[in-house]
Amino acid sequence: MKGIPYVSHIDMDAFFASIEQAANPTLKGKPIAVTGIGKRHSVVTSASYEAKRFGVKSGMAFFEAVKLCPDLIAVGVQSKKYGYVSKEIMKMLTSVSPRVMVASVDEAYLDLSFHTRLEESINRFISFKRDLKERFGITASVGISVNPIISKIASDYSKPNGFVVVKDGMEREFLNEIPVKDVPGIGRHTLIKLESMGYRTTGELLKGLDDSPMDLYTMFGNAFMGFLQSLKNNRFSRKEFFKEERPKSVGHSMTLSGDISDFDLIVRVTNFLAARVIYRMGRYKMEGSGISLFLRYADRSSKALSKKLSFTISSIKDITEITPWLIRSIWNGTSVRAIGISCWALSEKKNQRQLSLFEKEKELLETVLEIEKKFGEYAIFPGNILFLPDIRKLEKPSDLHYQGFCRREVSC
Repeated sequence: MKGIPYVSHIDMDAFFASIEQAANPTLKGKPIAVTGIGKRHSVVTSASYEAKRFGVKSGMAFFEAVKLCPDLIAVGVQSKKYGYVSKEIMKMLTSVSPRVMVASVDEAYLDLSFHTRLEESINRFISFKRDLKERFGITASVGISVNPIISKIASDYSKPNGFVVVKDGMEREFLNEIPVKDVPGIGRHTLIKLESMGYRTTGELLKGLDDSPMDLYTMFGNAFMGFLQSLKNNRFSRKEFFKEERPKSVGHSMTLSGDISDFDLIVRVTNFLAARVIYRMGRYKMEGSGISLFLRYADRSSKALSKKLSFTISSIKDITEITPWLIRSIWNGTSVRAIGISCWALSEKKNQRQLSLFEKEKELLETVLEIEKKFGEYAIFPGNILFLPDIRKLEKPSDLHYQGFCRREVSC
């Protein structure tokens, strides 16, 4: 029998915060923010729904969050715990569909075409949500439709613990009252322009696409028109959508526990982050020919520089030869509070040299990756950053965030 045309999106509810509340019953029902404990410039990584009611959001500086919610409780980030729970949840999702595409640490898409009846897939999800609550004490929201973008909108429609099914043929009716700001892929600047044109809801925007497409094309261009068409399209290529993707960029950033103003110290912290970028690219067996550096100063102003290179970066030696030049190009000489570095224009790594038949030398990066696989991330550091006298303490970075999460299928 032919499978159903549906695809689902599942999103964990306040994932990190919910895990912490489930692990510590004294935090249940209280406003909490998962953040870097004891750091002046800590950022809210995840907020419980009790905190969200006060306007606390992910990405907000913790001191700003406390102004909105004076009773806010800070809980330290525990990345390994969240990573473990995420992997286990993704494996659990294979009970709903054998094809699970991981989109991030707390969300995934599922191909429901393996089912012949919609009711069958709904019942599988109901069982999954029950098992999730029993095993980890957290909830998730599910959206189902024939369009992946609409499924994502649906999963966010009635959070937390939501379950929204948009039946085939009912997509336009569902989208009519959805605010434009809730459509994934529409950024802040695009939203401002759309609102200035009188578009507040997705229904109004799609009507504008039908009635006056040239106005939208003139303002936003071809790519945006294609995006709007994809909202109207009830069919998509499952083969292409569920194809495993490698990251387009890999980056690391760190908000420091104390401002630093010494050039050599800035270089050494940047080189630590650069090493993390190289290690992560090594896991994907990729190299990059683009590099970007970001500095945020004590006065909260920032400066960034991106360069396309005529050669590829694939080793710590490659990237650390460039970082001092990048820093000199944008550093204004004042105190720095945050640093970020990333590589982009990624491609599959080519063998740099041919080893002889009897040569036993192993590449340093390969050795590092084996150590990290056995002992975990941050088990090994470049030697030049182990002693940083102007920073109180270089912790296993709870305030360090990396980009480059790639869509991938679950392997059990």
